[in-house]
Amino acid sequence: MRRPGWLIAVVALLTITACTPPNLPAPIAPTGGTSVSSAPPAPGTLVVGLDGTSGPITGFNPYAVADYSPASQAVASLVLPSAFVMAADGSVGTDADVVDWVAVTSLNPFTVTYLLDRKASWSDGTPITAEDFSYLRDQLLVQPGTVASAGYRLISAIRSRDAGKTVDVEFSAPFPDWRSLFSPLLPSHLLKDSPGGWSSALDSDLPLSGNRYRMTSYDPVTGQVALARNDKYWATPPGPAAVVLRLGRPSDLLAAFNRGDVQALWFAPDAATAQDIADQVPGDQRTALPTPSSMQLVMNSAAGPTADVDIRTAIAAGLDPTALAGALTAGWADGGRTVTSQVALPLEASGDDGEATAGPPIVTNDRVAAQAALTRAGYSSNGLYVARAGQILRLRLGYPSGRPRLAAAARLIQQQLGGIGIEVDLFPDAAPDLIENNVAAGTLDLALIDLTRGSTDSVAAATAFGCPRTDPSGIGSTAAPAGDGSPPTTPAAAPVPRTGNLSGYCGAGTQRVLVEGLTGQLPVAEADPGLWVDLPVFPLIQPQAVFAVAPTLRPVLVGDHSGWSWTGPLAGLAGWPVR
Repeated sequence: MRRPGWLIAVVALLTITACTPPNLPAPIAPTGGTSVSSAPPAPGTLVVGLDGTSGPITGFNPYAVADYSPASQAVASLVLPSAFVMAADGSVGTDADVVDWVAVTSLNPFTVTYLLDRKASWSDGTPITAEDFSYLRDQLLVQPGTVASAGYRLISAIRSRDAGKTVDVEFSAPFPDWRSLFSPLLPSHLLKDSPGGWSSALDSDLPLSGNRYRMTSYDPVTGQVALARNDKYWATPPGPAAVVLRLGRPSDLLAAFNRGDVQALWFAPDAATAQDIADQVPGDQRTALPTPSSMQLVMNSAAGPTADVDIRTAIAAGLDPTALAGALTAGWADGGRTVTSQVALPLEASGDDGEATAGPPIVTNDRVAAQAALTRAGYSSNGLYVARAGQILRLRLGYPSGRPRLAAAARLIQQQLGGIGIEVDLFPDAAPDLIENNVAAGTLDLALIDLTRGSTDSVAAATAFGCPRTDPSGIGSTAAPAGDGSPPTTPAAAPVPRTGNLSGYCGAGTQRVLVEGLTGQLPVAEADPGLWVDLPVFPLIQPQAVFAVAPTLRPVLVGDHSGWSWTGPLAGLAGWPVR
């Protein structure tokens, strides 16, 4: 796990106290929104503007929920190698520079064999091999707060042949979505030997590349990330020689875009900036697209007051989703889509006009319904708050610090739940500590987070709602059989952090559907009604963003680009026209 934020702060304070002369101005906070450089980019360099006010970059691990941001998503797609890649039109195919051949080679047991390109290697010369496959699978079974881990739990063995260039991946059950795995790969040899390994080795950069670009620098004060061509890449080099991801204030970035200092913009504007973009950027140079995530209120379903489904029902009934959406989108009318499914995002379940066809199938913004649910849970009102056995119902709500919109929504949740008698204490914290050390440990009642996911509904649902491996019904369960006909038992061990299922939810009926959905026996959508009843999370919106390009990049917007809703628009940047 990552170091607690308070420990880092204390160490930093002691260092400054010991080494810094007195009477100097305070250091600049690493917000990423301080300024936008006016220096013109070097020839062959593409500069992309991203919103530095939406929160700091917390890391570059593409599998860590806490590290998700448009910048980290873009860097991972350009620097790390993948077995499969999604094109702009949404089609999925092998990355032929990494995988020469792949196929299902056995049905009993279900086995997929990968033949890796002999020349495929990391930028330090280490070959990309089966070891990278095994490392990724092993980590996604145990690390807290990870993305799309469910499919890896079905893997029963990974075997290496031909010096690691032939990889046999054996599964405990058929897995139709096996193409979603191992994309991207991480440099196992570096992470295994690096202090902090998985939890902190990628906090400030991606030190090795296995793709067309390598990361050359990251300035945590301005938030600027620089990439250059990977001169060790074994296949066709990218068109643009270098890429700069420049974080700043949206209004400043738009001004730089109009000057020609920035060639593309990708961020979720507030209402005023959205209007400025509409006024200043021609329609054929911009598009709005959903992001592969949902803003959601995660409820601790395994411990504390929110383990009671009546309390979770009361919370939902006490909230006004429309007002919360306004806070999360900063008033931009097109900034978010209403979530109507627990297992699919609105971009998949929308009408012909691209808008969600209905609201969530639960009662919201209804104080009478909220009070009824609280009464069922044994709580009564004392005039200001609700209490049971003399104890006021008091909840802790965590959210990532440095995220103004999430902070505004958290304050609104506090006010709205206060209106039905629930006292809420706010707990802002750095995203890695919040998610990996608190939410994953089950120490909070509620958490307001932006949860990213992949394009495969069955994997996303099984990851978010599946029982843990330490539960007898969990996928790839580690529970030991009793041997006497009694139910299996879980080996005694220290508390296990939550991997992808941050709520801690485990429902027997839902688990059956999730497993059958993951193995292709049943549509995972059949889990939806039960999840809305149990309500382990309350999804609020799927955020939308604006992608705008300079006149020279208009061809990038031509054609079908539905795949950008999952990969982000920068995944294909290596093939963009060179100015």
